[in-house]
Amino acid sequence: MAIKKRVLVGMSGGVDSSATAALLKKRGYDVIGFTLQLLPKEQETTSACCNLGAVHDAKRVAAKLNIPHYVLNIRDTFKHHVIDYFVDSYLDGMTPNPCVECNRHIKFDALMEKARELDADFVATGHYLRRVYNPHTKQYMMKTAYDGNKDQSYFLYMLTQETLRQTLFPLGKFTKPQIRQMATEWGLINANKADSQEICFVTAGTYRQYVEENKGQRPIEKGFIVDMSGTILGQHEGIHRFTIGQRKGIGIAAAEPLYVVGIDAKEKRVTVGPRDVLKSHDIHVAKWTTVNPDEILLGRTFDIKTRYQMAPIKASITAVSESEIVMNFLSPQAFQSPGQSAVMYDKDRIVGGGVITTAT
Repeated sequence: MAIKKRVLVGMSGGVDSSATAALLKKRGYDVIGFTLQLLPKEQETTSACCNLGAVHDAKRVAAKLNIPHYVLNIRDTFKHHVIDYFVDSYLDGMTPNPCVECNRHIKFDALMEKARELDADFVATGHYLRRVYNPHTKQYMMKTAYDGNKDQSYFLYMLTQETLRQTLFPLGKFTKPQIRQMATEWGLINANKADSQEICFVTAGTYRQYVEENKGQRPIEKGFIVDMSGTILGQHEGIHRFTIGQRKGIGIAAAEPLYVVGIDAKEKRVTVGPRDVLKSHDIHVAKWTTVNPDEILLGRTFDIKTRYQMAPIKASITAVSESEIVMNFLSPQAFQSPGQSAVMYDKDRIVGGGVITTAT
């Protein structure tokens, strides 16, 4: 008799991760459920996800599937890598993507560590993504999910070969309606649970208020709003209140619509101008990684996404160093925000990506 392979499933309490556990159980795996405690304790009852209710739902699903379930407290790690990064980025004039950083530092690392402790063969999550083995290169590829509306490859571009060898993504070949239907047929209590859309740790008010309440010892300094020529148009209460491309809430009256076109953290200066000024030809991307470590980038053209669920745009790689790559858009693009991720695709294959530092 073949020995069942053991897999640790990250169970958030939602239908996707619950269906992941159910699918793997039905495929004969020895499934163990884990729910990560990420949020500060005072937010456990107010968060849109990762809350006490989510933990309770995950436990009920695990009981229904007759699999063990555990809760893992990694609040301190989450605060350092995600919450503090989020706050500091805004105070530095960037627009961070906390979901990317959570996947980079939290979810897979924590599950992998537990998998080693429990002698598990795999970890699994409810992400919509396909993992495909290439027998010619003897490496794993990440490919977009069949359900284009739910594909989450944009948030997972940083996964390495080592991680992919040990990670399963059972939902990549299903659509969300199919998953809900199966969950209903299996009697899972969260089959029709709504998807969470918010930033999980911003439980009340706006992200601006959250930054102000969680800035620690960092000061929030006022500064000037200027036009393209440097003429002062007004004063602001902190650069964390602005993002590139922002139109509403600038607080400056003008005959033509004004957009935030630049944020200078050192000078605490916000520059506004017409929409046309927002268009960038190049973006510089740091913290970059490729799924295949041997992938050649320089001189090649890829489909690029700089925001989740946007239509890909073409860009060529014009410079590569250890610290950054430069992407040149085939046609100028607006709304390129430092702090967001730029992800490269070769058709449906995820090549890699990194974090935008500057757009010119």
